[in-house]
Amino acid sequence: MHGIIELILNSALLWIFSQIIWNTLISVFYNFCIPWIVWGSFIIAVGLKIARIPPPNLSIVQEVLGVNPLSLKKDNTMFKDHGNGEQYCMRVVAHRGGGYDFPENSLTAFRNSKEKGCTAIELDLCLTKDNVPIVFHDPTIDRVTGKTGMIKDMTWDQLKQLDISHNHPLKDKFIEGEKIPLLYEALEICLSNEQRIIIDVKETKMEMVQIILDTYKKYPKLFQRAVISSFNPIIIYMIRRKEPRIVAGLAWRPHFFSRLSYSALDLPGPVIYSNPFKHIVACLFDHIYEWVFHHFAYYIVGVSTVLLHKDIINPRIIKEWYNRDIRVMAWTVNLPSEKLHFSRLFKVTYLTDTLLVEKDM
Repeated sequence: MHGIIELILNSALLWIFSQIIWNTLISVFYNFCIPWIVWGSFIIAVGLKIARIPPPNLSIVQEVLGVNPLSLKKDNTMFKDHGNGEQYCMRVVAHRGGGYDFPENSLTAFRNSKEKGCTAIELDLCLTKDNVPIVFHDPTIDRVTGKTGMIKDMTWDQLKQLDISHNHPLKDKFIEGEKIPLLYEALEICLSNEQRIIIDVKETKMEMVQIILDTYKKYPKLFQRAVISSFNPIIIYMIRRKEPRIVAGLAWRPHFFSRLSYSALDLPGPVIYSNPFKHIVACLFDHIYEWVFHHFAYYIVGVSTVLLHKDIINPRIIKEWYNRDIRVMAWTVNLPSEKLHFSRLFKVTYLTDTLLVEKDM
């Protein structure tokens, strides 16, 4: 199905390009006028420029993300002066606090990441039924708690009783269990530990925009310590439209709208929609958004980093984003050999679920 859709879309693009070239030649050499594509392109470019929210000043971005790893010398050390007083470089990010070592998105995981010397953590933000911001990844509680239910259908009073260590491979270590933390609890720990924070917004509700703005107002230090990221460019755009000083990133992987998971070397992940028509529409949207993401979305939103699935990252992609002054972060990198590959060869920041073998954080 994927191959057929890709063939149809590529054929349609070839036809469109052929028509444009033909019509342009007719306009120039037969009608002696400026082709409509020139005027149309100019209008669109002006519209994009007006709609765009420029990224924060470079000094702010460097304060949050530190020195770009690509600026490091061959031995992975820093030059004497990068214009960054701290000489900080975000090399490793504890994904969900390091969910293999401790229950993911737990306060214990965040504390452990600090003890391991990790300077940055990633956490997931979603809302309860009563609009309480909590740190949790999945739309359901099933995977980590052993219970069933949708986060959006449960109140904070219901969720705060659950044990998120229930299905963890090392659950015997956590005698008293682990609870779902409130966003503010997690932020206070990370800020007190002087860690950088990637807040990955899972919600599509517009209420999330005001919650983020209120959070930055309550903790102004987040302007120098946090990145707001999401797969949804609309949410990031609305946040930065209200507060352009916020450093932001967009996440992306192939087949995000049609498949539950992705791996370049494995078979396609399980489909999201069992209805064939919905699945076809999702596949079409995957192809369209992939093009939009790489050509327009990043520009309009004004992101400072892109968080990409590790299997799609290569030197050409890194260079392409580098030329746009946008940093690449790889997720999720867990094998020691992969960590060396991304840190030493590609020189990009990576997110990892385990900090047990980290040597350079």
